[in-house]
Amino acid sequence: MTVLRGMLMTWPGRIFAVALVGIMAGGAVFVSRANAPAAKTELRTQAVTKGSVIQSVAVSGSVAAMNQTKMTFKSTGKISDIYVSVGQQVTAGQPLAKLDTTDLEAALAQAQANLVSAQNNYNRTASTTSDAQKALNQARQQAAQDLATAQAALGKLVTNYNTAKNNANALTGSIYTDLLAYESAIDAIATDLDGALNEPTQSGSDFRNAINALYAGLTPITNSRASVSSLLSPTLGDYQRSRDEVGAAIGQFDIAMTAASDTSGPSSSFLTAMNGYNLNTSRLNGAIDTTNGNLSQVAGAVTSAQAFLNSANSRYLGSYDPLRADLAALLTAVTREQQLASATKIKITQVTSYLATVNDAIGGSIATAAQNVTTTAQRGQQSIDSAQTSLNSKPYDLTNSQASVDNAASAVQTAQTNLDNAVVTAPSAGVVASIASQVGETAANPFMVLANTTSLVLHGTIGESDVAKVKLGLVANVAVDAVTTAGRMTGRVTSLDPVATIQSGVPVYGIDVTIDLPNSQVKPGMTGTATVIIASRQNVLTVPNLAIRTTNGKRYLQILKDGEAVDTDVVFGISNDTTTEVVSGVAEGDLAVLPAARATATARPGAGGGGFGGGPGVIVGR
Repeated sequence: MTVLRGMLMTWPGRIFAVALVGIMAGGAVFVSRANAPAAKTELRTQAVTKGSVIQSVAVSGSVAAMNQTKMTFKSTGKISDIYVSVGQQVTAGQPLAKLDTTDLEAALAQAQANLVSAQNNYNRTASTTSDAQKALNQARQQAAQDLATAQAALGKLVTNYNTAKNNANALTGSIYTDLLAYESAIDAIATDLDGALNEPTQSGSDFRNAINALYAGLTPITNSRASVSSLLSPTLGDYQRSRDEVGAAIGQFDIAMTAASDTSGPSSSFLTAMNGYNLNTSRLNGAIDTTNGNLSQVAGAVTSAQAFLNSANSRYLGSYDPLRADLAALLTAVTREQQLASATKIKITQVTSYLATVNDAIGGSIATAAQNVTTTAQRGQQSIDSAQTSLNSKPYDLTNSQASVDNAASAVQTAQTNLDNAVVTAPSAGVVASIASQVGETAANPFMVLANTTSLVLHGTIGESDVAKVKLGLVANVAVDAVTTAGRMTGRVTSLDPVATIQSGVPVYGIDVTIDLPNSQVKPGMTGTATVIIASRQNVLTVPNLAIRTTNGKRYLQILKDGEAVDTDVVFGISNDTTTEVVSGVAEGDLAVLPAARATATARPGAGGGGFGGGPGVIVGR
């Protein structure tokens, strides 16, 4: 102790003492850390929860029509008409195309000629009855032909009569409307003329000359208005009344014709009405000419005024623009009215022509033709009855010849059917997908394909790893890229290729997913994806795939119990990319231990490579 005190009295001694204390302190710390227990690693966990696990296979592909109909002609030949185009929507029964019927019509004509020949042979075979049979056939044929001719003549007269009557009625109404507009427009022209004359006065002789020239239109427009009031308007009223009288007479004639009663009274009334109509038509034409003549003078005054404003000295003066605009609008209005008057006179002429046709029909042509139909039918029936009586009085046996006639008739029916089949119609609604032949070409087989767009299918491919999972009838969610959310639909797997197809060296299997209710915006050819649901579990225990451990081929979980990770045997169900179903072995809320996060070595702050207070590195988990 004395030696120690002596050493402390000197600086070397003091330094030694400090060092000794440090060594002792450091040793104490080292011993303390060596005897302390190792720090416990914190475990990562995730609770076992209830949820849903869905297994699915994604199928990318394109939308196509569910089925297609290949259209063919029942007869061969060249196409003369195609009534539709690719992409066109068609309805059931709509005509699609037609063959050139020249050969078919010739075949029908030949078959009909053969039938006539067979009938003639039949008549000759009939022996004693041949003349009687022939007479009967000729009587029927002649009667039918004569009746058809008489009916056609009557039909033509009636058609021409109805067409002329309707056209005349429509035009007379249009004439009345046009002339009312014509009268109103003349007042508007007078107002526009006053407006032009009241434009603010501008400097320059051309402006004054233009105004003076425009004043020349005042008298004509005044005369036009007076003509409308005193001449055109009353004449138009008389014309309208005479038109109504003609219409009433036509109505009486139609009633008499429908009732098959005497038409002489209505015919007389019509002639009287037509006399009044023709007189009023002449007066109306004169009134239009008088009124329109005054408008021509107004147009001349406007044109003269425009010439002054557009002279070499004044054409670029902007101060004249308001008057120029007034004159342009005024000339347009006058020209329009003159054109309307001319068009109305043309309609009046057309009505006169139509009423001439009506006059011929009412005057007796229809009644005569109708009587001719009745007379022709009676005469033909008398001829038939006479020939039939003659035939019934004679026995005959025409069995063999009848067979020839029947065969010829069958040939006619076949030829007629072939002619009828020259036009192909759509069997159902759809879209024209393709046309293989054009007009003038021999029809291909098939020449056209119709796609049924009311039922759509998404066609794609899947790999060999998924094909064993997919079964017919599985439900799928379908999304079409081009129509975003509106393209999300449901469907079912309806087709799966049994044999793979090699694409780019990889085997793939074709798959069809039929869409249940296609969205109207979805069209064939659009791309999309079908998510086929392989398996689905709802409200089951689930763990993340990360929690599943595998040792020697055995899969299990580690469950945190009393702070320790305990290996636990469990039964797993279905799984997807992220989640697995747990059938048994754990309960909801159990904590499944997850693998430790990847760690990285870092130096503890303040640690050194040795010396007093130094220590080993610390592992910090990430």
